[in-house]
Amino acid sequence: MSASVQSPGLECFDEVAQLLSARLPSALVGRSLGAIETDTRKLSSQRSPLFVALKGERFDAHDFLAQARDNGAIAALVEHPVDDPLPQIVVPDTRLAFGLLAAARRRAWGRPLIAVTGNSGKTSVKGLVHAILVRDAARFDAESLATQGNLNNDYGLPMTLLRLNDAHQHGVVELGANHLGEIAWTTALARPQVAVITNVTGAHVGEFGGMGQIAQAKGEILAGLSPLGGRRPVAVLNRDDVYFTLWQALAVTGQAVDIIDFSVADLAESSARLQARKLGADELGRYAFELTFDGHSLGRVQLALLGRHNVANALAAVAACLALGVDSQLVIEGLESAESVPGRLGVVEGQNGARLLDDSYNANPGAMLAALELLASLPAPRWCLMGAMGELGEDAERLHAEVGAYARKLGIDFVATCGEKARATAEAFGAGGMHFKERAELEAYARTHLPTGASVLVKGSRSAGMEHVVAALKVDASR
Repeated sequence: MSASVQSPGLECFDEVAQLLSARLPSALVGRSLGAIETDTRKLSSQRSPLFVALKGERFDAHDFLAQARDNGAIAALVEHPVDDPLPQIVVPDTRLAFGLLAAARRRAWGRPLIAVTGNSGKTSVKGLVHAILVRDAARFDAESLATQGNLNNDYGLPMTLLRLNDAHQHGVVELGANHLGEIAWTTALARPQVAVITNVTGAHVGEFGGMGQIAQAKGEILAGLSPLGGRRPVAVLNRDDVYFTLWQALAVTGQAVDIIDFSVADLAESSARLQARKLGADELGRYAFELTFDGHSLGRVQLALLGRHNVANALAAVAACLALGVDSQLVIEGLESAESVPGRLGVVEGQNGARLLDDSYNANPGAMLAALELLASLPAPRWCLMGAMGELGEDAERLHAEVGAYARKLGIDFVATCGEKARATAEAFGAGGMHFKERAELEAYARTHLPTGASVLVKGSRSAGMEHVVAALKVDASR
């Protein structure tokens, strides 16, 4: 951030102490506050930084105050006094305090923010929204903020909000959760003007105890919507999702909210305000469609992203940006400029002339089925190399089996899995299915048996490490 760009709010340590109802050490009275940082490695590049000592299951940053001081911190936010000369502001819960500091920054910034949640597609939607908003911000010689990576929990969201500065015209944040109440908290911090719910699938069902609980958790985003400049907040909802009516009811509970619903059903009788019509795909599964809003055509869109599910993601992004008043032509240009990021359904040239669909970053049941549909549209032979899906609780075996059965129904030629929970996928697929205990065994088999010209989907949860399979099979892999 250049010296001419200011971060709004929290200009001195006195404000921090007042906000957190904490005692301020005399050494910090009247002293200016610069950055707020949780990583000791980043302190040296910041001006007058406050180090926040967070605690987790496997770490306690209270142990690193000396390192923080050596790297330039001028104060620390702690849960208990630490024997170190660095001035310390003591609070009951540093994670909670971190969120409150971020919320103060967001309130002081005071510009439009879009928040995106859902079981799958939220990172893709965030990326599409950002591609559009960057173009819109350029008209004002400004910037637009977006969540980096998938920093979408009660730690990552505050990190994003604290990056806000006066150069940002608007922004988009991603909100994830693995328990009820988490999205309610992060939405309260973000105070978005537009809330997007992409869908509900089987992701995290183990943590929540059922799909209905997941839908309720995602719906928490709607209660935190905030008006801005006299305009009603907007809820962007997927009409094709089974929980649409639940979210529709939640959206209008307690305040006046406009709803933009979207649909990829391509049905003449659909009542969705935003629709994709006249869909068509090329040989790679890149879709083109006519974009219609409130019955009027906005133009035809050609996505660079693969798969029909990305049409739904595109519609969610369009709705969010239209809600902010972005010009429809800029919306279409932004959509068409967006490309996939590594590990999120990109095409990689594989050995033996294979086409690798690298979707290795993560997996849940809904996203897995969507990726299989894309694979089924590509030239044979069609291989699916799959790592286990995590966080599915008691439904893990059933959901893995459903993936295998669906692959068989779609005509996939070969399915190989690794990880004990994924055994059910190979078994449900039946003849042509193989299960390997270790990922390395799957890699070795695939490298020696990969057919010429195969279409190969590689996907699994983050813990499965399926990016290593992609690395082993791509054309420049060491032999």
